[in-house]
Amino acid sequence: MITANSLFRPDLLAKYSANGPRYTSYPTALQFRDDFDCAAYLRAAADLGASATDLSLYFHIPFCDTVCFYCGCNKIATKNRAHARPYLEQLKREMALQAACFDTRRPVSQLHLGGGTPTFMSNDELAELMDAAREHFSLLPDDEAEYSIEVDPREASPDTIAHLRKLGFNRLSLGVQDFDPLVQRAINRIQPLDDMTASVMQAALHAGRAFIRSAST
Repeated sequence: MITANSLFRPDLLAKYSANGPRYTSYPTALQFRDDFDCAAYLRAAADLGASATDLSLYFHIPFCDTVCFYCGCNKIATKNRAHARPYLEQLKREMALQAACFDTRRPVSQLHLGGGTPTFMSNDELAELMDAAREHFSLLPDDEAEYSIEVDPREASPDTIAHLRKLGFNRLSLGVQDFDPLVQRAINRIQPLDDMTASVMQAALHAGRAFIRSAST
């Protein structure tokens, strides 16, 4: 019988009970200042000195089907996929507002979808999100830029990976915490290697090889 004492070691909990740095945002929370207001943001966005640099975009998809107990990111645990639609509409509105602040002739050389679980959105919704990004910003071809997405193997199939590749994603961040079943139960992330993680990794390798071949022709 598995008990709380067999999953959690009190000596380790005591050892690591002190506060540590949190890198769940950029800039990090310690760099946030009350005197950096809307006007300061607009001045920074319009800085002519930055006009020669590329843009980077980040889209946060906060929804997760279940909560992983170790996660400190901004997330909403829900099984209701209908929540993705109104959030996507707000993302598109935010894109339009942000595009008005920047010189969108500057190329986007980095784009990242994080979460949460980005693949909580349907394939069609992810396609709509990328279409909106290309509408408002100048995304470089995917053989000249890095377009990455965080993928939970429990939320992705080989077909999902193939679809992400068609959308332009060429880098995956594949969440794997531990393959020990006891650890997986303790952190509430049941993710067997053979029938989940390995199949997604194989699909990613296949998509990557296809991408390399197409980019070199």
